[in-house]
Amino acid sequence: MRYMDPSVFNQDHIAINDCATTQTEAFKAIARFAYGLGFVSDEQRYCAGLIRRENQGTTGFKDHIAIPHCKDAVNIRPGMFVMKFDNPIDWNALDGKPVRVAIALTIPEKGAVEHLKLLSLIARKLIDQTFREGILNQDDPEALTKMIDQIDFRG
Repeated sequence: MRYMDPSVFNQDHIAINDCATTQTEAFKAIARFAYGLGFVSDEQRYCAGLIRRENQGTTGFKDHIAIPHCKDAVNIRPGMFVMKFDNPIDWNALDGKPVRVAIALTIPEKGAVEHLKLLSLIARKLIDQTFREGILNQDDPEALTKMIDQIDFRG
């Protein structure tokens, strides 16, 4: 059963990053990826939005997972992206652990309520230890997509 809208997330929205070693480099990589997929109109502005949001409070969830996002007019359409980092990224996460996986969101100005719901659903699903471990340990995009599809979002 597929719950996730494939225009919001699909297998092509998964990337492995072997370059980033800092949070800023991670944000730049996420912005480059979202821009390359056509979800944001300006890579630098989206990156600045991620940094601005992070400065309001950490998006580092727990157990090496972060949910960076920003709501901005630069976001053309809603999207979700999974970026796995080869290098642990110091993120100032709630539990102090470095981040190895970012589940990033593009949240357009319009329709933000539905996609803030998605953010809430992701956070709720990440409470499930089995789900978290799967996201952290699985590198196969097809298997990762099946895990993400467990999030019941039909917005």
